[in-house]
Amino acid sequence: MIREKMYRKIQNFKRQGYSKTEIITRLGKDPKTVAKYYALDERGFRSYRREHMFRDKSLERYEKDILEVYEKNEFAKLNMSSVYDYLEERRGELPANEQTLRNYVSYLIQTDKLRLKEKLRTYAKVPQLPFGRQMQLDFGQYTCRSGLKIFIFAAVLSASRYKYVIFQD
Repeated sequence: MIREKMYRKIQNFKRQGYSKTEIITRLGKDPKTVAKYYALDERGFRSYRREHMFRDKSLERYEKDILEVYEKNEFAKLNMSSVYDYLEERRGELPANEQTLRNYVSYLIQTDKLRLKEKLRTYAKVPQLPFGRQMQLDFGQYTCRSGLKIFIFAAVLSASRYKYVIFQD
């Protein structure tokens, strides 16, 4: 995919007299990418954009099935591998992979053909209690580089500097 911003940058460097090698070092882009953008003229860029702007989506014929899956699950955010597996079971071999399905679902959301239910968090004001009678708790987990998963429990007493933390592997 040729991006307009990158095309403009490289063409600007080209007009200023920079070589491909100098552009590669300045922008830190792949040499093949720079060569492609460097050789492309304005007319070629426009025709490329026109051709690829409205290309067919490979999963367009499965749109009804995808929307049906989300409808059955009350438009909740779903694991894409589950949706992909469901479509494979229902329709057999798909013409695309999971990443393409992910991109297609994003496209459906952007075009308002699919609206996911937003996860709402409820907040409430906590009554003010005397000092030492209220505590804030938090749980978490951290995965080390070695793969060890550490579970964390932390507590802070209200209006106090005392903190309590426990780590467990």
